[in-house]
Amino acid sequence: MSNFGLLTTDGKDAFSATAGSSGGSQLIPRTLFSELIADVKKNLVMRALSSRVIGPSSIPGSSIVLTLQTKDSMTVDRINQGGEVLMDVENYSQLTVTPRKYGIRIGITKEMIEDSQWDVMSMNVKTAAFELADNEDALIIAELDTGSGLTGGTRVANSNATLPLTDVTAALQGLEEEYHTATDMVVGVEVANDLRNIDEFNNKDYGDMSIMKRLVGRIWGMNVIVSHNVSAKYAYVIDRDNAFVVVEKRPVTIEKYFDAARDSSFAVVTQRVAASYLRPGAIARIVTT
Repeated sequence: MSNFGLLTTDGKDAFSATAGSSGGSQLIPRTLFSELIADVKKNLVMRALSSRVIGPSSIPGSSIVLTLQTKDSMTVDRINQGGEVLMDVENYSQLTVTPRKYGIRIGITKEMIEDSQWDVMSMNVKTAAFELADNEDALIIAELDTGSGLTGGTRVANSNATLPLTDVTAALQGLEEEYHTATDMVVGVEVANDLRNIDEFNNKDYGDMSIMKRLVGRIWGMNVIVSHNVSAKYAYVIDRDNAFVVVEKRPVTIEKYFDAARDSSFAVVTQRVAASYLRPGAIARIVTT
């Protein structure tokens, strides 16, 4: 990499100098395969679980204020015959969400573009877009952590090395006590392994744990989904209609330009986004050891 952080061809012959312990290795013909083998990417699942994604057209300014109805804030009274009917109104709270800007600038020399057999700019832009989505996933999980620790939220911690059924039922109870219905359980990879080894979940009376992809299966009506951004020993049980929102002032945006002085092409990839928990009672976090 150059001092400017550009992707260049400056080191394209470095392989020859380090190919082996003998200089004879430089005489062996090498063929560059015509396909780049892509890196394995994380599975990103959180946006699809949001209560709603609020886009730019709904955010006229730099932030948005969400109005939440307060639970049990209206009271119905018994009225004696001829008595006056008492007056009451429900209460509301407000939640302000302010999107923040995230981004990266990619620089690739003209020589690299001319000499490479791949569209390196396109590949780097796609990676940048993925990294922004990965960042969004992490922002959401941070909000689940915050919400589960507030009044009405639920943290289910234990001293067990593996996940017991009692932790799952405790999380369900935590949501139900706040009038929520658990729809999804998002788990880290170690918790997913625990679930796959619980014999009861092979019984149709509990759920179907046979799907071994992102969707592990279903437990008591909940979708069980593996997330690489969730800590390996954590799990979140949520009511997806009330757990969190994503507010996006600027979707992932790509702007390209050419700098003649550096003889290089650049791409700036940005996003303005924020996530926020909605109702703490719609979130339970399970922690194993």
